[in-house]
Amino acid sequence: MGRLLRPGAPRRLLLRTAVVIVAVLGFGGTTALPSAARGAAVVNPAAATAGPATQPTQPATGPGGSDYPHGDWIVNAGGSGNNAWYVFQPSNPRPASAPVAIMLHGYGEFSGYGTFTEFIRHEVRKGNVVIYPRWQTSIVSPCLGPFNIEPCMTSATNGIRGALTWLRADPANRVQPQLDKASYFGFSFGGIITANLANRYASLGLPTPRAMFLDDPHDGGLAGAGEPALDDSLAGIPTTTKINCHSGSQGVISESGKQGSSCNAVYPKLGHIPQANRDLVMTRPDDHGQPALTAAHGVCSTATLEGVATLDAYDHRFCWKVFDALQSAAFFGTNSQYALGDTPEHRSHGTWSDGVLVQVLTIQETAPLSP
Repeated sequence: MGRLLRPGAPRRLLLRTAVVIVAVLGFGGTTALPSAARGAAVVNPAAATAGPATQPTQPATGPGGSDYPHGDWIVNAGGSGNNAWYVFQPSNPRPASAPVAIMLHGYGEFSGYGTFTEFIRHEVRKGNVVIYPRWQTSIVSPCLGPFNIEPCMTSATNGIRGALTWLRADPANRVQPQLDKASYFGFSFGGIITANLANRYASLGLPTPRAMFLDDPHDGGLAGAGEPALDDSLAGIPTTTKINCHSGSQGVISESGKQGSSCNAVYPKLGHIPQANRDLVMTRPDDHGQPALTAAHGVCSTATLEGVATLDAYDHRFCWKVFDALQSAAFFGTNSQYALGDTPEHRSHGTWSDGVLVQVLTIQETAPLSP
C-alpha cells in the first residue's frame, strides 16, 4: 500500500556515514557531489573588475524548460526493504494516464530521493509518471557492488514491478502508466543496473525502453576496470531505443586506470543500434563565471546530501534537456535535435550573462572519450 510522503523530505543522517564508507570502497554513486558542490568556483581574472558572469537560467520553453503543463506532484511510496519504491504522479491537473520514466539512483543512497529531487520533480511536472526503485538499504544489501550485481538487479526489478502494480490497482485515482512510452535514466552504479535492465527488459517483464540516458555509469571498479558488472552483451536493447551515454571529463574516466570505464565501456556494446539513435557525450568544466561549472561524477544530481536543491546550467540545459528530448524523439518524433547528433541544439548549454558561450558538449560517434 502506498503512503503519501512530503516531497523533498531530508534524508537520514545514515547517508552521511555511507558517504565515507562508499568513498573508501571506491564506488562512484554516493560520492557524487551535487551541482553546488562540484569543485570550487574559480573566478575568471578577466571578468574580475566588472564582476563575474553568471550562469544561464532555465529555458522558458522546450526540452529542459519551465513551461510545465502540471503545477504540482503527488509522492507515494510502497514496498519494503530492498524492494521498496517511490511513485511520483503529475497533478494540477492530474492526467488519466502519462508516459512512465524509470529513474535509478547511484550506489549508497540508502533512503529517500534527495540527490534527484528536482530532476524528478521536473520530469513529473513535464507530464511523466516517475518510478524510483529503492534498490539498496545498506552498503552490502542487497549486493556488494560489482562482485555480484544480480541481487541489486532483482531488487530494482521488484521495485519497478511493485510500483507499476500499485498504479494499475486504482485507475480511478492514480495516473495510469503508458507502458508503450517508457524511458530509463540511471546514474553511476544505477546506470549499470539501468543498462542491464534495458538489455533484459523482455525476460524481466519490464516496459520496453524507448529512451535511455546513462549518467557516468560505473560499477566502482573493485572487480576490475571496464565495468565487469555490465552484461557481457547489450544486444537485448531494442535498435529503436534513443540513447545518450554521458561521462564527465572530471568523472570516472579521469581516474587512474579507468580510462576504459563508464561510457567508454558501455558504448561499444551498443553497436547494433543505428548511429542516428545513440550518442556518446562528455561535459567539460567551465570557470568563466560564478559559480563555476564542473564535470565531476554526478553532473545530473540536483541536491546536497541533506536534500537541499541547488541547480546549475548543466542540470537545466544538459541533463533535463537531453532526457526530455530523448523522450520526445522516442514517443512523438520531435525535438531529436536537442538530444541526438552533433547539432547546435544538442551541443549548446547557453551563454554566460556576458554573452560568452558555456563550454559546449562533446559529442562522438565512437569510443573512447578522452578527458
